[in-house]
Amino acid sequence: MIVSKFNDSQVKPRRSANYHPSIWDNKLIESFTTPYSWTNLCRSYLVEARWFYRGYIPTVNEYLENACISVGGPAAIVHAYILRECTLTKSSLDCFKNGSKLIYWTSLITRLSDDLGTSEAESKRGDVAKSIKCYMVHEGVPEVEAKHRIKELINYSWKKVNKEIAKNGNALPKSIVKMSLNMARTAQCIFQHGDGIGTSTGVMKDHLSSLIVKPIPIE
Repeated sequence: MIVSKFNDSQVKPRRSANYHPSIWDNKLIESFTTPYSWTNLCRSYLVEARWFYRGYIPTVNEYLENACISVGGPAAIVHAYILRECTLTKSSLDCFKNGSKLIYWTSLITRLSDDLGTSEAESKRGDVAKSIKCYMVHEGVPEVEAKHRIKELINYSWKKVNKEIAKNGNALPKSIVKMSLNMARTAQCIFQHGDGIGTSTGVMKDHLSSLIVKPIPIE
């Protein structure tokens, strides 16, 4: 379970952003990136559905524990790896146990980047509370500070990603490392100026048009 280094009695309104989650226990991490990843994804959707219909705003810990699965990262990496490698063996599945922490942290980056870009619009249409809202409600901080804490958590997660690659990079298939990194990088690119997926206007549209539609001038 993701646990803050502050207990409930130490949480004070408007304290500085220093929420750094510890890693999950090993058994939970392994279940995070195994053939059960699609099962876990569906279960995470059910959890969010229950929160929505009950009008429940989860704590930051509850939200992060579920959201880094519901973002779809673990299931997508497993699925993409199988399609890319074209073979499915026990050893190929075992490699996900070694890469589970890497996939966890990049999935967390993906989820938090998504939240920063989409939470405002999703809140207006009545979607389930996102990490920013969870911070605001349960820790008594304004929106600006909540977003600042999310950004600090993203920075912290990137440090964990770099540490994991330096520690176990040679033991992991390069395809898993590359896909995990690209997932986090893409999320930050898409959502750095708002909702780069749910809207048809804005900076992301200009980026895509420049990359795909507009010709590259050659002198």
